[in-house]
Amino acid sequence: MSAEPSAAAVNDRPLAIIAGAGDFPPHLASLAVTSGRPVFIAALEGAADPSAFGSAELRSYRLGQLGRLLEELRRREIVDLVLIGGLPRPSFAALRPEASTLKYLPHFARAFRGGDDHLLRGVVSFFEGQGFAVHGPADIAPQMTAQPGPLGRRQASPEQRALVARGFELLAALSPFDVGQAAILADHRVIAIEAAEGTDAMIRRVGDMIASGRLRIAKGDGVLVKAPKDGQDLRVDMPAIGSETLRHVAAAGLAGIGLRAGRVLVGNAAGLAKLADQSGLFVEGVA
Repeated sequence: MSAEPSAAAVNDRPLAIIAGAGDFPPHLASLAVTSGRPVFIAALEGAADPSAFGSAELRSYRLGQLGRLLEELRRREIVDLVLIGGLPRPSFAALRPEASTLKYLPHFARAFRGGDDHLLRGVVSFFEGQGFAVHGPADIAPQMTAQPGPLGRRQASPEQRALVARGFELLAALSPFDVGQAAILADHRVIAIEAAEGTDAMIRRVGDMIASGRLRIAKGDGVLVKAPKDGQDLRVDMPAIGSETLRHVAAAGLAGIGLRAGRVLVGNAAGLAKLADQSGLFVEGVA
């Protein structure tokens, strides 16, 4: 029996990043390249911005060109891959598969018969069934996740930490219902729960209620909490916050953000810390 490859050997292997929208895919690519790892970018058309990856090796693919993508990964002898970035859930009918992709459609037809978690698990199982190792972004670049403690200079007060803890309890209790990964709490009560609209839209909704006088939050009150659902596959569905999230939190007049340490992506932590300080927000990772 052959020995398992060492961690160093695995880290030297080429990595494919199947990239959707947002800042996280190019940031992950930059960190992987900086570590000395060969990187190939498979940019999903209509989502990823190819110009954001600089001089990295890159090709663009439609979702219906899965067969072509697999052929390229095998030609490059790539085993390890990461799926990262935003991608609106497509309709099965909109895939427009090429001939090389047709044989894989039965697998994805089954994956589409369920919620987002079911679809993502189907995507992972497909690539694993094809002989690839699917990694989470935190496996490749753990520094992209929230670390324990404050991200910037400001720290949460004991009262704010109590609200964050209650928010984590709420999200854990909601896990079986496959709803959002975030909530807003203030004044010892739940103000909003993320649903299909996404975190930033939920924050804007709360901000609109505050601006219109339908909701009153005392200064220094109001926290956003974000954490994965129980059993969530963090390889392909890790919660994330970015600069827009912080701007919306500040605009809504909330005090700060509590994150599950090691289980929420923050990307460029130094940039977010600077923005948090400028906005007067606490952003804390909680183990």
